[in-house]
Amino acid sequence: MDFNIPPILTSKQLVDKAFRRASKLDKKGNTREESTKKTNSAKLNKIAHTLEDTLKRYEKEFPSIDILPPFYYEIIDIMIGVDKLKKSIGAVNWARRRTKRILMESARNLMKKNTVEEMEKIRKQAYGRTSSILEQIDDDLAFLNECRKKLNSLPDIRSDLPTVVVAGYPNVGKSLLVSKISSGKPKVAVYPFTTKEVGIGHFTIGRHRCQLLDTPGLLDRPDEERNEIEKQAVNALESLADLILYLYDPSGTCGYPLEKQEALASELKESFPDVKIIEIDNKLDVDEVQNKRLHISALEDKNLDKLKELIKNGLKYKYEL
Repeated sequence: MDFNIPPILTSKQLVDKAFRRASKLDKKGNTREESTKKTNSAKLNKIAHTLEDTLKRYEKEFPSIDILPPFYYEIIDIMIGVDKLKKSIGAVNWARRRTKRILMESARNLMKKNTVEEMEKIRKQAYGRTSSILEQIDDDLAFLNECRKKLNSLPDIRSDLPTVVVAGYPNVGKSLLVSKISSGKPKVAVYPFTTKEVGIGHFTIGRHRCQLLDTPGLLDRPDEERNEIEKQAVNALESLADLILYLYDPSGTCGYPLEKQEALASELKESFPDVKIIEIDNKLDVDEVQNKRLHISALEDKNLDKLKELIKNGLKYKYEL
């Protein structure tokens, strides 16, 4: 999902924008009173429509939270807080409806007045009430602008594509494997709640485009070493992953003994009971171990075709590949 939410104005900027557009209006009438009535009515309607269009666009630009894919729902909840986001969008909706009603009612009342003084009084009161309402949502507008920046920075991960997640301890060769299997250079992005770079590669099986994710900082150590945000992110991955490739470095050059790597694999099987996990020995060029796992070398491109076939078979339970 690729977010592209435009900047959100502050309450003062909104007021300046709407009032500036209204100030350009000047309607002519046969008398001073008629000119004032037409001009002020047009100004109030112009402000109402400007705020209506702008605030409604803000509401539409943000995703509908309750129909988001589970992965993005969880990630947004981690970064922003779903309830807080809903509350601020609701505040903007309230302000939009409230200012429109005040301005339109004022425009109608103004048409019933006969003196310039009465008309000016209604216009100024409407301006003041409109400014006051927008000031009440200034914190919500500022919050939504920060949310916009975070959402726009998210990696474009497609929840509708077959998704393979690469797991294993650091330095076992995950990033290299993603780059070797991907049809192009993997994109690199950073989630706002971590400093680790997420690698996103794509490859094709038959006519199906699939995505391959390297998520450092999440599936590369035991659950007890993760903080609460990282644990929630792991839960989000569970809704996204169709298949997990778990890489071992049997040589131990990664810095973690094989026993710890096997323990992490067992933990992931418990954490992802509904996701198929394929276990692979990488760095065949360093130390070939005799076991039932597929042996590959991402560095020397050994057995990668066999790995792709395993991936294809592993995804067949969910997709017609």
